[in-house]
Amino acid sequence: MFDFLKNKKNIPEEPDPAIAAELMAKGESLMEKNEPKKAEKYYSKAMDMYISLFEEDEETYREKAAVCADGLGAVYESLEKYTDAFEQYTLASQLLEEAADAEHPEILEQLADANCNIGDTYFFREMYDDAEKQYNKAMDMYLKLLSSNNEEYLEDVAYCYDCLAKSSSGKEDYHISIEHYEKVIEIYEKLVADYKGSPLDGKSISLRDELAGGYGDIGYIHSCIGGYEEAENFYLKAAEIYRELAVNDPDSYSDNLSAQYADLAALYEDMDKPELVREYKKLSQDLDI
Repeated sequence: MFDFLKNKKNIPEEPDPAIAAELMAKGESLMEKNEPKKAEKYYSKAMDMYISLFEEDEETYREKAAVCADGLGAVYESLEKYTDAFEQYTLASQLLEEAADAEHPEILEQLADANCNIGDTYFFREMYDDAEKQYNKAMDMYLKLLSSNNEEYLEDVAYCYDCLAKSSSGKEDYHISIEHYEKVIEIYEKLVADYKGSPLDGKSISLRDELAGGYGDIGYIHSCIGGYEEAENFYLKAAEIYRELAVNDPDSYSDNLSAQYADLAALYEDMDKPELVREYKKLSQDLDI
């Protein structure tokens, strides 16, 4: 039996699955409104019910309890209560682990997500080695899903590489970080190319945004190790994408473009190119209204 069953609290004598679902839905709604403190109350009440329901019927309530634990973990992460978030994400992982296999890809996907979330709780506490272990576990699961579901999980794989890159950067393992970012870029360049010639719809915009972010991130790491020309190349690529996106949606992407121009200005200061510093500072300020 799971350890969390030993610590039951505030559980009603006759827990109602419909009420538990309503409480969790209310918590989700409050999180969407960025009200995690209020959401915590509803998720906690729902979790108490699901703990009791799970004890009575593991098969029926395993996944629901896991989803609730994951939601409560997100609440605590938003509140920067990373130890509490870790406990809830770990609970979600434990609940899903026994049910996850190739015949249930949706469960395996949730388990991979839970491991990523656990990794995040380590990352925010600067426990980078532990974070990397969790991200690699999630990566293995996404790759397993990818092998049987074509490209559906490519973005999840890219996300794991991105997390690993940030963890490596946190440890100042910049060359390893660059290798991971190169994987992120490789995936998004492929996905963007698949949409080439298509209308600039929501998905296409999202992919271009992720690619621009990857270019900016790897550019920054190159700048950290004195690779200024490489950094310049990636920063300019990022700026080009943000310019395109800003034309289509200035409210959403002008700030990104302004920040990218500011990064270029800072880089040109390091490269001792004062004319370009002035040019990109002005471009950044013109957008920063």
